[in-house]
Amino acid sequence: MTNDATVASLGEFGLIDHCFKTLERTDVPGVGMGIGDDAAVFLVPRTQDLLATTDTLVEGVHFVRDADPRDLGWKAVAVNLSDIAAMGGEPRWYLLSITLPSSTPLAWVERLALGMNEAGARFRVTLAGGNTTRTDGPIVLTINMFGVVGHERSLLRAGAAAGNRLFVSGTIGDAALGLRHLLGVDETLRRMDPAAIRFLMERHLRPMPRTDLGLTLVDAAIARAVIDVSDGLLADAQHLCRSSGVGADIDLRRIPLSPPARQWLEGSEHDRWPLLLTGGEDYELLFAVAPGAADQLPAIAARLGVTLTEIGIVTDRKEVRLLDNGNPLSFAVPGFRHF
Repeated sequence: MTNDATVASLGEFGLIDHCFKTLERTDVPGVGMGIGDDAAVFLVPRTQDLLATTDTLVEGVHFVRDADPRDLGWKAVAVNLSDIAAMGGEPRWYLLSITLPSSTPLAWVERLALGMNEAGARFRVTLAGGNTTRTDGPIVLTINMFGVVGHERSLLRAGAAAGNRLFVSGTIGDAALGLRHLLGVDETLRRMDPAAIRFLMERHLRPMPRTDLGLTLVDAAIARAVIDVSDGLLADAQHLCRSSGVGADIDLRRIPLSPPARQWLEGSEHDRWPLLLTGGEDYELLFAVAPGAADQLPAIAARLGVTLTEIGIVTDRKEVRLLDNGNPLSFAVPGFRHF
């Protein structure tokens, strides 16, 4: 192919064969029929339930055209994997619907597929079909992700009870800082060590869904309610509590931060905490456990190589409070909203 080739030069089926057929994996079980027929056939054992989620990324809203499509491909798969992880499921298969202007460079789609293939290899999920459409507008990517979980063992947002302890995996706020650096709006970030910036950018561009943690929480049967942190820690804590009919007190000083995020926070905590807690795209898991079951978490954290931090307690107050040394705080913007 020439460097100036476009998707129009291949046509719909040529594009599928050239870029996306290679995303089918032979090491993922349960595909009765994949790419090439009118519908995919998934073979779900009778002892398991099927999980399904979907996410759409729109050019100009979720990404810009000059972003590296390889990172975009990874992220498009990863954000859906995070939803399956929050349900405690094993991800298996996904469908891709992609809408492209006919002038889209073929090289752009090749790199997009490369990033998707990297995520598929890392998390053992396979592309099983989808749809390709022409548009005069922006590029639109929609992924439908499917996974399996033991029958009636899905982790839900509902189920937390007063007295449960709240834990979160990993660190919070890194992805928001990575995006802020990409936008070039923060002088403090410009002065930070290049290694710290690379870490923050990686957290924004290549999130790592907590699939292993979700599976482990199902096996251990200790999580009462779970949600992935995509809209921001405070917003998603509210989503979990609303579904469970409870509230929560979250201790600001216990919220886990990476060294780069803590460095960025120093000296301007009052003004900067809101971004870390509401910026979103952390793709960590926030979950509630009964007090007696929390003793199992250190061993789980060590085995998976992930930090699990207790950040608060579930209450019957039916509101989420952020406490700093026992004093309630409030932010004007609780988290990301699509509308």
